[in-house]
Amino acid sequence: MVLGTLDIAVLAAFFVAVAGVGIWFGRHERSTEDFFLGGRRQHWLAVGLSIIATEVSALTFIGVPADSFKGDFSYLQLYVGSFIGRMLIVFLLLPAFYGGSVTTVYEYLGQRFGPATRVTASLMFFASRIIGSGLRLLVASLAISVVFGWPLTWVVIGAAVVAIAYTAFGGIKAIIWTDALQALVFVGGGVAAAVCLFIATPGGWTANLQTAYEAGKFDTFTFTGGLNNDKLFWVLTLYAIFTTMAALGTDQDLTQRMLTCPDLRRGQRSLIFNALVGLPVVCLFLLIGALMYVYYQQPGLEVPPEILAKKDRVFPYFIATAVPTGVGLKGLLIAGIFAAAMSSLDSALGALSSTAVTDFYRPYIVREASETHYVRVARGLVVAFGALLAAVALAFAGHDDLLWETFRWAGLIFGGLLGVFLLAVTTRSRGYDPVNVVAMVSSVAVLVVIKFLQEHFEVVYVGWPWWVVIGTAWTYGLGVCSRTRMRP
Repeated sequence: MVLGTLDIAVLAAFFVAVAGVGIWFGRHERSTEDFFLGGRRQHWLAVGLSIIATEVSALTFIGVPADSFKGDFSYLQLYVGSFIGRMLIVFLLLPAFYGGSVTTVYEYLGQRFGPATRVTASLMFFASRIIGSGLRLLVASLAISVVFGWPLTWVVIGAAVVAIAYTAFGGIKAIIWTDALQALVFVGGGVAAAVCLFIATPGGWTANLQTAYEAGKFDTFTFTGGLNNDKLFWVLTLYAIFTTMAALGTDQDLTQRMLTCPDLRRGQRSLIFNALVGLPVVCLFLLIGALMYVYYQQPGLEVPPEILAKKDRVFPYFIATAVPTGVGLKGLLIAGIFAAAMSSLDSALGALSSTAVTDFYRPYIVREASETHYVRVARGLVVAFGALLAAVALAFAGHDDLLWETFRWAGLIFGGLLGVFLLAVTTRSRGYDPVNVVAMVSSVAVLVVIKFLQEHFEVVYVGWPWWVVIGTAWTYGLGVCSRTRMRP
């Protein structure tokens, strides 16, 4: 693919801006509170934008248009439950975290139950975040690979190196402010893509929307079907409530951002802002997929079979072949892809590093050391986790439909995490440290067995949206049966 001078200028400006923002806001990292929590002085609006960049990033920029291109707006059904889940975090989980003045949310579990629950939850977070962020990195890297024709391996490595550099330098402050910038870039790129599609498709916007409507692209709600129908509105709503609470309330990757605000009120405000902005962002990228479908209905235009076979490559293919060169638009869209790739990775690196230092290294390996020492260890762990996420991304390179694949993997682990957090905040004397560990681990084991049986023997089928619900109920149910023991 050839880029025009203006496209290159836009792309270069993006990288300069990201580097400048990361360096400027990431200065003066003298302690772990600075490196992991930004001194608890970050603005709620920047935090809200940062959460958007991480949460919707690559999966939204690439996967959502692909989903509506081949299907319809069913993905939008998740928003209702997602909004409810956010409000439950705002009024149920965040007050507990701020009340405990914690660096990681797993510290709160240690305060409430004991070290075994804390360590187990941290390990489960590692498993879910390493897989989830690896898949997000893969989605964005595939897009860059398709657009430029570059080898996927080198794209993954390159994106990882860039994100590692500014994350290791500036910690959470660099992550928040670069992610805020990157959120604006890929949302701006989405708007530009929609405008480009309207202009490039004959008939005007009214006719284009009518064609998409007649093709069923705007079909959203499914109210009929069995409980194992993974597109049924009630099932997806329940799934979204549980998954949103787990992803934003028990996953250090996203919760860490809210804890950087000066107080609870502003932390809550950041998530409420995120909940309100999320709907139009998702609608925008669903619209792009529907408009791409209309665009490729024109005579002589079609998507090659090898691209259709991997539907996550449809939008990158459109950018590479249909977006005009030399007007800056292609440069903006490619910058959006890079933004999606790096925002998928940087926050995960910060969260994995903070959890490793706060919940493992500091309490169990080196207890008495200087803040400089812990910051240096955290930076080394950013590099190590960056390499691990790149390896996971390449390991999943052969999978298709990565948007829903990510949800399935998350469902195996999120239930155990959410169950123990709900146990902590909804009860005062229920939950015993060793029993909690059994409950969390066994919830994952039960779901893994269900997944294995239905994939290999077809003797049982439980729709994947139910996995997180089952895991949460299992963990909470076992935990509530035991009484919290007083610790010395």
